[in-house]
Amino acid sequence: MNNIFVSWKQKIESRIISDLKSQYTESEEQIRQRKEQFLKKQKKIILIEIIAGAVFLAFLIIRAAFLQDDILLSRNSFGQGSKEVQLSLKKDDKKKEITYKLDEQKLSAEEESKVYIQFFKKLKKIMMKNNTSLKQMQTPLNLPDTVDGYPFEITYELAEDGYIRLDGSINEEEQAKLKRGETYRTYIVVTARYGEYRKSKKYEIRIVPKKNISQTNVFYKIQQYLKKEEQENRYSHDIKIPSVYKDIEITKRQENQGGISGILILFVTVCIFIPLHNYLKLQEEGKKCQEQAERDFPVIVHLLTLYMGAGLSFFSAVKRISQNYQKQRELDDSKKYAFEKMMRMEQQMSNGVSQREACQDWGMQFRTDSYQKLSLILIQSFTKGGREAAMLMEAEEREAFHKRIDRAKKEGEEASTRLLFPMILLLCQVMLLVMYPALTRFQGF
Repeated sequence: MNNIFVSWKQKIESRIISDLKSQYTESEEQIRQRKEQFLKKQKKIILIEIIAGAVFLAFLIIRAAFLQDDILLSRNSFGQGSKEVQLSLKKDDKKKEITYKLDEQKLSAEEESKVYIQFFKKLKKIMMKNNTSLKQMQTPLNLPDTVDGYPFEITYELAEDGYIRLDGSINEEEQAKLKRGETYRTYIVVTARYGEYRKSKKYEIRIVPKKNISQTNVFYKIQQYLKKEEQENRYSHDIKIPSVYKDIEITKRQENQGGISGILILFVTVCIFIPLHNYLKLQEEGKKCQEQAERDFPVIVHLLTLYMGAGLSFFSAVKRISQNYQKQRELDDSKKYAFEKMMRMEQQMSNGVSQREACQDWGMQFRTDSYQKLSLILIQSFTKGGREAAMLMEAEEREAFHKRIDRAKKEGEEASTRLLFPMILLLCQVMLLVMYPALTRFQGF
């Protein structure tokens, strides 16, 4: 098991070093330091995730321990109806499953008064419909059976004069008899019902029918006790019942743990995503450096061919390219991966590394075949002579030039494809601007 872990660790470290080398032109020691910094950062993130997971687990354990003696039951809020909770009763070897029904939370007198005030205020606006006031009714009323946000069932008691019908319409014949400035006084008694709640008021109110709550006879004494506890705590949202009552064990069946499960899934996902995101970001940066190096390849081949064809040695050509790049970098403060690697190769040769070894190491720094092929051509030029090397370099320059043209065509096609959708949107806008005046003029005929 230990060997597997060590092998797995070595593979990860070698992969990270490879990704770092693909975007940094530094010595092996500096690359190793960057690797250690990256791994240290990843370890800190994983440690924080482990601590957070341990804290969350401890919270669940403590929560379960505190709830061991007393069971916390939560009833539904006002308007949400009754709620059933599955309880398990146990005494010695006897077990029983019961359904414990909790009525919704009962309102206090003050809360009930506030609910009625808000309900009738909203109902009055609905009843007025197109009228400015119930005292200045000219058009039919709206008599809804329910009001959104309230559980009341609404019934209406109309006056016997027949001026207003149950659908809210007005007796137009009687209304037509009224002269200007005259009013006819009538009324509508609105009754709102919901369970044991009932309120009546002229012009507005509403309530739902009382629900018959069935009772289950299981372990008679405990059932009576539970019923008493439920009734005595009607004004409370939560009810505490003992886990043991007269040698009878009471347990609550676990309800849907979707919330905790969702949190756990989210936590695990985040713990996996953050380190993975950092590693993918590292790979993405390396990929961008390689793509930039591939774009700069024709320029490097051209410069090497130009300088070496003019009679400069390989070392002098590399030094001239590095100096020119360094001046340009100081002006625009932009780094190019391939040229940075060339500067490092020039430093190696200045420090005594042979041209063959430095050139071979330079080619191996890239993951593309172009640079590796170029390094082989240069190595051959050190042994076969300048004329043959010049011919190979010129051929490589022509091939790189054609690749550059093909890449430019491909990028142009991709750019035109990305611009297609915005162009369609602009076309639709132009068509709308052109056609709108014609359509409005046509509708005027």
